[in-house]
Amino acid sequence: MSARPKPPADFDENPPLDADFFRRARPAAHGENARLRAALAQVVRDHDNGLPLDEAIARARAALAD
Repeated sequence: MSARPKPPADFDENPPLDADFFRRARPAAHGENARLRAALAQVVRDHDNGLPLDEAIARARAALAD
């Protein structure tokens, strides 16, 4: 897997789950959870079958973008 750049010093990975967070949150569109779950399962299968993880993720990303 390729290294990612460090986030800014003031970046909070775990923002508080306050009213502002829930105001901006949106539920997944109908069928979106199943589509994302299938893409993740495909990444795992591809990687288990010997495909480099970066390539498996790139394939999934391309499939999700279609």
